[in-house]
Amino acid sequence: MSSLRKFVEVAPRCEGYFVDRLSLERIDDIDALEIGLRWGPEKPDVTLAFRDVYFCSVERPVGPGDAPLDRVAATLLEPSDSLWPEGLSLELIRSSSLPALIWFRTEGPVRLSILAAIASVSLEVV
Repeated sequence: MSSLRKFVEVAPRCEGYFVDRLSLERIDDIDALEIGLRWGPEKPDVTLAFRDVYFCSVERPVGPGDAPLDRVAATLLEPSDSLWPEGLSLELIRSSSLPALIWFRTEGPVRLSILAAIASVSLEVV
């Protein structure tokens, strides 16, 4: 099983976690995004790492307080010349020359939408 397919299987398990940290930086001319997720003492912390990021959108409520991630999903988008899936509006034209991409998204008070060529999940060892 490819690492992208494994990410698609594991990502929905992040539902209910809170975004603890988010960092976006350039590493060797590639956009790198890391999202630290925290549940509390009952579950290990999770880090979602995305490399070769094509699109990133983050929306969260204004003001103090956190909200958990709702309806977490990840979709593997194979190279294709068809349109982007509904809900993913990009100026970038989808083509079969692009690599396979992961589309990670959440709904609810915290809304994330990320499109990247590389995605991984790390769990805190306790």
